[in-house]
Amino acid sequence: MSFIAVGKIVNVHGIKGLVKVKPYLTHTTDLPQFNPLTDKLGKKSFEVSVQGQQGDMLLVAIKGITSREIAEQFKGMELFTDRNKLPKTQNGEFYYCDLIGMNVFENNSLFGQVVKVNNFGAGTILEIKTASGKILDFSFSKQTFPVVDTENNRLEIVIPAGMEKVIK
Repeated sequence: MSFIAVGKIVNVHGIKGLVKVKPYLTHTTDLPQFNPLTDKLGKKSFEVSVQGQQGDMLLVAIKGITSREIAEQFKGMELFTDRNKLPKTQNGEFYYCDLIGMNVFENNSLFGQVVKVNNFGAGTILEIKTASGKILDFSFSKQTFPVVDTENNRLEIVIPAGMEKVIK
């Protein structure tokens, strides 16, 4: 079974055990349709229901969690689901987790490999380990990454102006 992260518990809410979840889904309130959710190792299982929304966070009840003290233990935990529960991607679509491990090419020369995908609220950032071992962050845009070829595990990068000095 292959798991994919669908959200992260970032805080607790109130005294009755609700948690705030940062969803990684396009349709954020779809979270419960992927029940049961699990921890990263697939050892703990959770049934969740969305109780409300606060900004970009979901207020979520986890079955069996009835107090703030118990909910506190789950802060920072990512929530996963079986990848097979997610919709199949169409031609040209992909999940961000599919980018991790992809080879990055600049002008047909190996530039590096994607090691992490981040989104801190201002857009998606790809963390790339270059062939020389440097770790660099690039904004994930069509301009910087005009080709995303998941079938061949390949991204093509156009180095943004001004980054040349950082890379060397």
